Amino acid sequence: MPSQDLTAIDIAVLAVGMDERKLALLRMAFRLHRSLCYRLLETGAPDSPPDLAIVDIDSAIGWRAWEDFRQRHPDLPALIVASSAPTQAPAPVLGKPLRVETLFPQLQALLAKPPRTTPSQGGSAPQTTSVAPPAANSAPPIAAPAALAEPRAVPDIAPSAAPAAPRSVTVRRFDPRRGLLGAAARLARQPRPALLLADGQPLLWLRPDCAQAQWLQPAEQLRELCRQDAPALRAQAAGATPGVLTQPLPALLWQLAIWSSQGRLPAGIGADTPLRLRQWPNLTRLQALPDATRLSALLTKTPATLRIMVRLLRVEPEHACDFLAATHAIGLLDWRSDAPALKVISSAPVRPGAPQTEAAAPERAGLLSRLLQKVTSL
Repeated sequence: MPSQDLTAIDIAVLAVGMDERKLALLRMAFRLHRSLCYRLLETGAPDSPPDLAIVDIDSAIGWRAWEDFRQRHPDLPALIVASSAPTQAPAPVLGKPLRVETLFPQLQALLAKPPRTTPSQGGSAPQTTSVAPPAANSAPPIAAPAALAEPRAVPDIAPSAAPAAPRSVTVRRFDPRRGLLGAAARLARQPRPALLLADGQPLLWLRPDCAQAQWLQPAEQLRELCRQDAPALRAQAAGATPGVLTQPLPALLWQLAIWSSQGRLPAGIGADTPLRLRQWPNLTRLQALPDATRLSALLTKTPATLRIMVRLLRVEPEHACDFLAATHAIGLLDWRSDAPALKVISSAPVRPGAPQTEAAAPERAGLLSRLLQKVTSL
């Protein structure tokens, strides 16, 4: 049989008993999984029939969530999510906090099961929280949906779903305080209008008082100067006469940083330096960069290193370095050169009984932090 495109396989997963935060973390985990295309369905309105289900019995209604689910879907393969293993579980159990290294093997194990008749209630064997790859009699037989009995059978595909080899990250650096970028950044911090000249020829007209700037030479000439480490530059005071071509001052610094970076990191930042954005950059008014939206989403949510960005988002290291240099130039990048190695939260969610404000943070960080922990160990 001809090989199938793994990314084209669509697996609909029904989530039961989960709040919006857990659903969001599952969506992120599914988006990052490249071998099979998992698609999250919610209990409210599943427009298409699900292939698998994940049922959280730690919700407010507890086991009733499982009973209601099983009444609606008597033959649907399912995983039970619980903080502690039930004595006699009717389905495979995933312990909390969820781990990507056990979640996806268990989902693929359910897909690999051949269609079988649902066993009687008394014949179900106890199930532990072990989530190793499927072994014989490791879980009670659960019938697979009819769609999985078609030629798209996943047993031939699941063993080949090995993660891609992590790409190496070679760190090269440049000094953003030097060259055309450094001179423009210093003038941008002064309150008065100024002209920046090279060999007596005006290059840039800066208006820090109103956050505006003007190019006085073609872009290609400015780009060539950005590639030089120490061009002969001179600044002088200028009037406030409006120019023909104006743009926001942050947009100018952003562009100069891209030209100066050339796929290099700003000095002082290493491949394992924890980085974070203070706020989301206004990408609609800045020069477009590859993967800028995804990098912004990650770095405004949680600190990450360059290695994590490359492995988690599958971006080119040079693109990530250009983005970091540009955000550093406009003052949005936050880091400490003496910060310790990035620690990923790996503690289990706080059980009920603790103050709600204290329980929210570990629960929110659980799966996302384990995603980061997984890619750092690759």
